[in-house]
Amino acid sequence: MSPLAMESSPETALSLPPHRAVAETAAEILEHYEASAEACELLTDGMPPAEFLDRLREQELHEDAITFLAYALGKREALWWGLRCVREGLGEEEPAETIQGAVDAVQAWVDEPGEDARYAAFHAAEAATYESPAGCLALAVFFNEGSMAPADCPAVPVDEWFCARTLAASIHVGYLGGDPKEAPEMAKRFLELGLETATQPAPWESEQPGA
Repeated sequence: MSPLAMESSPETALSLPPHRAVAETAAEILEHYEASAEACELLTDGMPPAEFLDRLREQELHEDAITFLAYALGKREALWWGLRCVREGLGEEEPAETIQGAVDAVQAWVDEPGEDARYAAFHAAEAATYESPAGCLALAVFFNEGSMAPADCPAVPVDEWFCARTLAASIHVGYLGGDPKEAPEMAKRFLELGLETATQPAPWESEQPGA
């Protein structure tokens, strides 16, 4: 199934391609984190993830929608979304070297996932600090799979949902860390980027062999 493009208005229903969602129902996703009471009131039995996300958008529960989408998407797509949000938040300004290093490390993993890129993202996260959106996102890359221990130590498996939790934190910090007056619109913009990421072809899906 080809991903469907969508408008960003709440009146337009979201069509989330099945291969992008990690579960068939919203309730399955909500088992893995504590959603707000307002969000939970919108849930009905058997509701698909896309329909629940539509309800959140209609009620302008942007914070809930961002967190839900962070858990609902596959990890590579979700981290690509996070990277788009970090870049949007940086705007035209020249980032500090450590922040740029974290951005580059996330991009490297998104382009070609692997253990070397994952550990490189961890070191970049430490340099940028976890309090920055870019550093927090690089940490989410490290948490997407594998072991949390140093490469030369016995494996300590990463919790399945650490990546989504850290990704959501990165995005929330991104819009809450600036001017409070701009936070609602920035959150809405980040959500729009997430919806685009969820429904449109990813860069690696359009790559042609030998191109």
